[in-house]
Parts: sequence; structure tokens; C-alpha cells
Amino acid sequence: MKKISHSLILGLGLALATASCSKKLQTQKSALASRQDSVAYAFGVLNSGAFSEVVSRMPGDSLSRQQILSGFSDAFLGGHLKISATDAQTIFEAYASDLRAQETRRRTASADSVLAAYKGREGVKTTESGLMYRVLRAAQEERPSAQDTVVVHYTGRLTDGKEFDSSIKRGEPAVFPLSQVIAGWTEGICLMTKGSKYEFLIPASLAYGERGVNGVIPPGAPLFFEVELLDIRPYREAKAEVKEDSSATPAKATPSAKGRKPIKRKK
Repeated sequence: MKKISHSLILGLGLALATASCSKKLQTQKSALASRQDSVAYAFGVLNSGAFSEVVSRMPGDSLSRQQILSGFSDAFLGGHLKISATDAQTIFEAYASDLRAQETRRRTASADSVLAAYKGREGVKTTESGLMYRVLRAAQEERPSAQDTVVVHYTGRLTDGKEFDSSIKRGEPAVFPLSQVIAGWTEGICLMTKGSKYEFLIPASLAYGERGVNGVIPPGAPLFFEVELLDIRPYREAKAEVKEDSSATPAKATPSAKGRKPIKRKK
């Protein structure tokens, strides 16, 4: 739940007041006793929309508006609180936690249903990790290792069919080290041979898990990928410079591991 900051309320009130003043001024009598009362009441009217919008975005949004106003009024006016501020925090956090747990169960059930349905399709194979795939076009060529760099064309979709990434639409193949992509990609591409084309269904545990990708991939989402392996660029161990000291042993460099990250995107 987002808090309504002082600057948000004041800013909204001033913005609406400014917009109002840009129109032709009209003299209107107020039913309130004084100008200050009228201004105070107007301030409440102008900011009610912002507060209402915040309430509508609350998890579950099934709470009594009357009780919300009652709690707000008691706290704002310094009245007697039926629930202390400390208890209120505990109660609301427990409520939000329950809603998150319900949403997680719903997402898990939905993902399990998608995985079960795909597993039953003809030609689908499942690895020990849970990665699912089917061969769209086979090729009798070499396979990449988990340290190699690959050149691929791919399209990524959510289980509802929505496309979230595509090297084909960008008009050029993607090139990336297999050590720097999500686990499902590393495992899946290593099953392929150069020139082959596969379809993958990657469980969330091998993709972006419960964190998802903000605005792109929902938490707990399995992902469909159609991938064509165009080329393999074998990993080459870089040799460290040999020092003048004859006792020095050249160190073997390892690939830069910056952590798992999404399929490399066009900059």
C-alpha cells in the first residue's frame, strides 16, 4: 500500500487549484461559515480522489471504506484509537502476508497446470531439473559447452502467448556466453546441436523465480522459448602474462561471472 505523502497531497491540491484558476472565474457562495472553512473543505474535496486511488490499489481491496475513514479520522484528529498504531501495523502486515501467500498458491497452481499440459504433448522430453523441450529441427553437428558463447535466434513468450523478447524482431541474432544467462537457457542450449531448433518450457525455478522481471515477466512464471542455434564460439582460456620470476605459475583465467541475467538484449 502506497502512502500519501505531504508533497503528493499538497502538489495535487495546488495542481487542481491552478487548473481551476485557468478557467473563467465564477463567484459562488459557500455553505460554510468562513473562508478558511471553505478552503479547508475544498482541500479535502480536491485530495479525496488521490486517497481513493491509493485505497483502490490496496491488496484485496475489499475493506470497508467507512472503517478506513473512521481510523483515519481518529488518528488525524487525535481522537481515541480503537487499535493502537503498533497493533495496526501488525494487523495490516499479517493481512498483506496472507494475501501474498494466496497469490503465490494461485500462481503455483496455474504454473503446475501449464507444465502438466505441456508435458503430455507429443515429442516433449523432461530433464532431471524439470526443463521441458521438444525438437523442432534436428541437426548432426557439435554441441556447445556451458562455457561457450553462442549465436542464436529466439523468441520468448509467457504462457498466455504474450511475446516479451525476440531477436528475430530486432533483426539480428543474439550473442552471449552460456555462463551468463538463466539456468534454463544454459541447460537447454547445451542440449542443442549447431543448426538445430528447439522449443523450451522453462519452469520459474530455472528462470526468474518468484522475483520475476518488473513489468516484463510476472513472479513465478514459466517461460516458452523457441530457439535456433546458429553458431558456437568455443570458450578459450586466457593465459596470464608470465612473470620474469621462473617460479611463477601461469594462472588459468575463468569466464567473468557477473551473476545470472536475462537473455542478452540489444543495447
